[in-house]
Formats: sequence, C-alpha cells, structure tokens
Amino acid sequence: MQTEFGSILKEWRKVRRFSQLDLSLEADMSARHLSFLESGRSNPSRAMVLRLSEALQLPRPTANQALHAAGFAAIYPSLPEDAPELAPVHQAIATMLDHHDPYPGIAVDRHWNVVRSNKGAEMLLAFADPGETINMMDILIRSAEMELIENWDEVAMLSLARLRTEILELGGDEKLSALMQRVADLDRVKNVDLGSINLNQAVIPTILRVGENRLSLFSTIAQFGSVQDTQAGETRIELMFPMDDETIQFFER
Repeated sequence: MQTEFGSILKEWRKVRRFSQLDLSLEADMSARHLSFLESGRSNPSRAMVLRLSEALQLPRPTANQALHAAGFAAIYPSLPEDAPELAPVHQAIATMLDHHDPYPGIAVDRHWNVVRSNKGAEMLLAFADPGETINMMDILIRSAEMELIENWDEVAMLSLARLRTEILELGGDEKLSALMQRVADLDRVKNVDLGSINLNQAVIPTILRVGENRLSLFSTIAQFGSVQDTQAGETRIELMFPMDDETIQFFER
C-alpha cells in the first residue's frame, strides 16, 4: 500500500519528468529501491529523504512535508516576519534596494506581492492606494487598457512564461495559477499576434510612458541561496536598470 511519502515522491518525480531510472541515477540509488519507496514496500531513512529532495529540487515547504510524511522532523524553519534571526536578511534587502536608488528596485514574495521598494520604485508605484498590497502581476493586468506600458504585449507574454516556469518549479501553486489565468484570460492577450513579438532580442525591456517621458528599463532578479527559512528564502529582489540616456536622466532628476 502506497504511503504518504511514496505518493509525494511519485507525484514530484512526474512533475520533474523523471522516470524511476532517471531519478535513481540522479539520487545515486538503485531503481529497485526507489520503486519500493514509491510503493510503500520500503521506508526511507532521513538521509534518503534529503537526498531525494535534493535530486527533485523540492521547494523547502515540500521537503518539510516529505520529511514529516516519512516520520522525521522538518529541517527548514518557518519564522515570523519579525523574528530576530531574519534581521540580517531584511537588512540585506534594504541595502540592495537603497544602493540601487535612484533606479527602481523592489522585493517580492512568491506570489509577486511587493514587500519592500526603494524610492525609485515608489515613484513608479505612486498610483497605488496607501496601504494597498501591490502585486506586480495585478499591475500588468490593470495596465492592459492603459498606455502605461508601451510594449505591453511583449511584457505580458514574458510574464506568462515566467509564471508557467515558477508554477512548474513549485509543483503547482493555486495563487500563481489564478494570477496566470487572469492574465491569459485578458482579451488583449488572446488577440496578441505572436509573430509580431521578437523574443530573440538580447534584452527585452519594459518601456513605460510616464507623462511625456519614455522610460526603457530591463531587470535582474536576485534570490537568496543560503537562507533556509521557507518564506524569506523565496523573497526575490528585482533591480531595474536604464537602457538609454533619457531614462538615466529621468531618474537622476
């Protein structure tokens, strides 16, 4: 009879598109042993759960779930936002964003909610209601009928691709899936002429219209590699860089 751990293992093997042989080679174990773990005929050791979690690149919360299902304690903490242990992480985020001024920089959580921003970004996000949780995908959706993003079609297609990738990496996520569906259901997305979008450019910027200013920005996204906390470890920092002199001058003013 298949165990809870066996079910998790089999589900994630399929998510990662591994055969049992593929995964056994990746985890340096026999395919027979892997088959027994999936079917529930064998129980894993703690070391084996961790090895398989690494081979499958399980998200930290899922790795905790797999450990619990196998009868072991979780290893990745889930601390409150104000936990003293996370103070260095918050300081690192603040330092990166502040040093990036006057150009826009934001920190977002797994679901693209803005958790922190610098002055350059706050200027661009000034239309949001005070106290409102700002979601970058929600901004994309709301701007579909506006002239805020000149190359909206390109940005929307790239955003959909990123959402699909993130959902696959996480093995599914209801909130991200709902955001992706909201974007995909927009009439403007359905009417996009894919042949008119050049995805072979070296850099695909986001081109914003702010008053009389045409701002061209591209982004780099950073994520913590050694933060073990299940939530803080998923925080991403997006730093936006100018593509031309007009954009540089706008933010420096």
